[in-house]
Amino acid sequence: MKHILCLLFVFLATNAFALDHMWDMRYTFGPESRPSPKIGLGIGIRSPFNSNVLFPINFTTRLNKQFDVGAKLDINTYNQLNETRTALDLGVRYRYKPSSFLAFDGYLDLSDISASAIVFTIGTQQFIAKCFANYYELRAGFLDGATMYNGEEGYVKFSGAMIPTLVFGQMFRIFLEINTSASIGNLRDDFMLDIIPKFELTFGGTHIRIDFGVGVMQEKNNDVKTIALYVMTAL
Repeated sequence: MKHILCLLFVFLATNAFALDHMWDMRYTFGPESRPSPKIGLGIGIRSPFNSNVLFPINFTTRLNKQFDVGAKLDINTYNQLNETRTALDLGVRYRYKPSSFLAFDGYLDLSDISASAIVFTIGTQQFIAKCFANYYELRAGFLDGATMYNGEEGYVKFSGAMIPTLVFGQMFRIFLEINTSASIGNLRDDFMLDIIPKFELTFGGTHIRIDFGVGVMQEKNNDVKTIALYVMTAL
């Protein structure tokens, strides 16, 4: 399995990079099956290798064994910080099993109300071996923020993700997120397949993660190179 994942990564890394916008519409920094800490804070930075930079800041808390809640502020900067757009995500997650959950996110674009959205998520993680797990996720997004593409409005946007994960003790994990999405009503143009390799180090209650976004479908909607750094810590 390790050899297959390495070969897949090398092959896909030769393609253009991308990241579907609905991927950001959650209060966490991407798909996550682990419970939120009692109180957690996170900060990140992501860039498509140009002067546009995203600074996400999030807050999470665990109400009890079943419910997590959180908020994330996305600060999008353009043209070397000369322009700024912000968006706020408020989310809640219900765990019906220890590694399975249902989630709801409300995404509000504070700069343009027409770009807001609501997103429903179902996710689960299965440990196949002590050092290997697989995470699965299905999502549905509604309203213009999720379904609009190049000025064309769709009805609903669906996405699905699979994340094979290698676990090296308590300190190091390697993820390979495979994420596909399509907009019903705008299927021909708004269809993407993203590969997102991730590397995460854990120091006590602090997680440090590096992400790369790799788009492997149509050139017209997968032409952005992205790299991200996230730091999440429990208080």
